[in-house]
Amino acid sequence: MSEAAVTSAPAVVPVATAGRGWTVAGVLAGVVGFAALVLESSLAVFSQESVYADASKMYTESYDNRFVIAAVLPMLVFSGLTAVVFGAGLRRWLAAQSPAGSLLPDLAGWGTVLVAALTLAGSGPVTEVFFQVIHEYNPADPDIAMSLQRLMDTLPWVWTGLLLTTISVTWAALRHGAAPRWLGWVSALFSLLMIAVNVLPQQYLTGYLGAIWLVVAGAAFGLRRRPS
Repeated sequence: MSEAAVTSAPAVVPVATAGRGWTVAGVLAGVVGFAALVLESSLAVFSQESVYADASKMYTESYDNRFVIAAVLPMLVFSGLTAVVFGAGLRRWLAAQSPAGSLLPDLAGWGTVLVAALTLAGSGPVTEVFFQVIHEYNPADPDIAMSLQRLMDTLPWVWTGLLLTTISVTWAALRHGAAPRWLGWVSALFSLLMIAVNVLPQQYLTGYLGAIWLVVAGAAFGLRRRPS
């Protein structure tokens, strides 16, 4: 082999020998994200129907859930950041397995970035709501506090961006064999379900669907046998 050929060879880490920590990140993002959404959903449930029409009553009951509010914040941040780690690993995997120049790896990665963006943005009001309901600084305006809580009940659930990831994995698996074929069909099912709940509209459910898919996909890639 000529010296030119040796020096021009790219230094690429084969996907077969690359670490699989990103797959664990995917499972953790799904499990913690699902748990955070379940926990956060309890904040939107009040004792009586009349409470929903009175911010002052909502405010009073939210005080009783102040520790739940505090717990939701780190869970949302953790799930958002670990979703990006999974997306980075998934992008690397698909880039190694898909045709050169394919958009699928980038689209798959960007889908998890969008999930993180909405999850982190949705966790933003948590701190303000927490301090308002415990009267840490000054007596808060219940209307403002509960308006912020409505943002908590909305933004973290919008995992619709993960459609870019699930559709990319569907195509990569079924068309190019870049992922387990069964995962391609599962991803296709989740893609259709997420599209459906956005059309209805029941967009909140994309958070649950996306979290479940992350667990399934993370486990699928993590348990897949390495090529010999």
